[in-house]
Amino acid sequence: MSRVLEFLLGSILITVSTVALLFFSAVHYILKTGSVGDCAWYGSARAWIDSNADGRIDPHEPPLSDVKIHIDDVQNQFLDISWPAITDQEGDVQLNVSIPGCSGSAFEIFVDIPEGYRATTKSRIEIERDPWENPGRARVYYFGFAPEH
Repeated sequence: MSRVLEFLLGSILITVSTVALLFFSAVHYILKTGSVGDCAWYGSARAWIDSNADGRIDPHEPPLSDVKIHIDDVQNQFLDISWPAITDQEGDVQLNVSIPGCSGSAFEIFVDIPEGYRATTKSRIEIERDPWENPGRARVYYFGFAPEH
């Protein structure tokens, strides 16, 4: 009786493993051929209160939260290709863009200037994404704002 039980449990294990392999292979195929981008561009941005309006972050200048940052694909003329990213309490935000076909792309990162502030840095930054660049290389884009007087 124990040999029959071993045979049945072994058969069930083999069947479950085969179904799992087929399932994950199908998911991989669908994601690979679907509309999901083949590559991605990653970056981050930081917003801060530029107290002396010199366009550089000084040690005593605080971060600015709740700043909306947008990304346009200027090469293909697509506006707001991702949801607006919003800076956290530290003034930081992560930016992610899916790139179909891994082609070189040109993006423009821009901010909504918060009410009561004026920009002390460029409010629009154009980025040319090189498909051969190192994806692990950290890119940070800075946006400074001085209070209006």
